[in-house]
Amino acid sequence: MKGPRQRGSVDLESGPAESVAIESGPADSPAPGRSRRKPILIGVAAVAVIGVVAGIGYLTWPSAAAEDKRKVQVESAEVVRGDLTELVRTSGKLGFGATRDLGTSLAGTVTGLPGLGTVVGAGGELFRIDDRPVVLFRGELPMWRSFESGMTDGADVLQLERNLKDLGYFDREPDQEFAGSTATAIEKWQKASRLDQTGSIEMGRIVFSPTEVRVAEHKIGVGSPAGPGVLGVSGTAKEISVSVDPNLSAIATLGSEVTVVLPNGTEAKGKIAGVGSPVEQDDKNSGEKKLKLPLTITLDDPAAADGLDNVSVSVVINRVKAKDAVQVPVLALLARPGGGFAVEVLHGEKTEMVDVELGVFADGMVEVTGGDLEAGDKVVVGR
Repeated sequence: MKGPRQRGSVDLESGPAESVAIESGPADSPAPGRSRRKPILIGVAAVAVIGVVAGIGYLTWPSAAAEDKRKVQVESAEVVRGDLTELVRTSGKLGFGATRDLGTSLAGTVTGLPGLGTVVGAGGELFRIDDRPVVLFRGELPMWRSFESGMTDGADVLQLERNLKDLGYFDREPDQEFAGSTATAIEKWQKASRLDQTGSIEMGRIVFSPTEVRVAEHKIGVGSPAGPGVLGVSGTAKEISVSVDPNLSAIATLGSEVTVVLPNGTEAKGKIAGVGSPVEQDDKNSGEKKLKLPLTITLDDPAAADGLDNVSVSVVINRVKAKDAVQVPVLALLARPGGGFAVEVLHGEKTEMVDVELGVFADGMVEVTGGDLEAGDKVVVGR
């Protein structure tokens, strides 16, 4: 990028690339071979343009030794080009996600419950009613009617037959018709599950779930009457629940990469796996309800969260504010007396003041949209 530049050169002592010594002596030092000036008597009236004589003083150029002492070290940084990102930091909760209730419409008494943390997959026992199992099958549709001969065709029949086939009890291509082959497959399953071999399945004997489940809570105890809430279950993969301000929806998109800081200080990479609709939540600081955007984050390496459950974590989301931008540290900016900004660019043993036009700021860096500055240049960031 090219633009007008104002130049002002200062001799530099040679030094490291990131730390250079700049002489702070007078700008018009004697030329080589010329003797150093004698002390000069200066009348204040000579320099005061308003013509008020205030007194007389003496000014002496510093000796070489004094000049060496006045040299200061400055830090430099490289001008870079790339996406200018802002790190949005927030807190979240690492666990197995929200729980939901599972139960049964069967009448009877709860006689057995799985241990907390147990993972139940297709064909697995969820709990026991009157010492008979209630079993989990995979499927999106809930069980809304009994499975028996003479029932009308339906997607629920197809869902049942797919489960029976996966479990090894149905040897035909699953369809929506409850046929004799369906009843035979049910009898085989009932025999393996130590149930009465009727060829039909009553309401409440199986529970359909889209995924396998993890037992998070016993809603009732052994000996209690069966009901719709016997277990509280969650997903089997750990995830992080986060709520952010809705104005961050531009960066809170599916697949966006994040960094998760675990309680022990280690960092783990993750992705936004779910974005919910804005909901009102209680604000921790003010106590008032505020609109928040719920996010679900999963870890790229689930093993990073082994041994952790229901713990607070920090989440860092990268927000791109400018793409392919020339950037300098904010500390490199110098305010011009008449307005605007400049940076001090290193050229070998000299520096040069370069006027710049600025774009957006993010995390200590600023976008340069105008000025004679290129990636790879060195700018002074401190004296």
